[in-house]
Amino acid sequence: MNNSLTVERNKVITIQYALTNAEGLVLRDAASKPVSYLHGTGSIPARLEQELAAHRIGDIVRARLLPDDAFGKHDAELVCEVPLSEIPAAEQIEVGGHVVGSDDEGKEITFAVTAINNDIASLDGNHPLAGQTLIFEVEIQAIRDATDEELAAGKAQDDPQADS
Repeated sequence: MNNSLTVERNKVITIQYALTNAEGLVLRDAASKPVSYLHGTGSIPARLEQELAAHRIGDIVRARLLPDDAFGKHDAELVCEVPLSEIPAAEQIEVGGHVVGSDDEGKEITFAVTAINNDIASLDGNHPLAGQTLIFEVEIQAIRDATDEELAAGKAQDDPQADS
């Protein structure tokens, strides 16, 4: 194992992590599939990138992220009720499902369907983890140089078996 590499910009980092919220609810188990990301591109929360920077393979990093450092505060303006008749017929509407809409500026937003009552759908455009304090426990499993293709794309190839 090459333990001389450190987490830094333009390196592909493979991590295994557990994620809980401040109440102790497990949101992701550490036994889940490892994840690779391109460090320094904003593909994970900036605060978590900062916490992982300069660590090495085998290091375990625990980071507590407040909502503003993770997925933002819950925005009440992204919660709405829409008559089912106003949702395109092509959309499958069911509680737990998702529909795509747009904000006032035309930006696409994915809304979770949280309830359906009397032909009215309750929709929530917030990230599912918005408003939560999150605790990450991350093990750095591999570090490698990003390929030219990954640098151009701004993201890592899905490669949990990266050179370690």
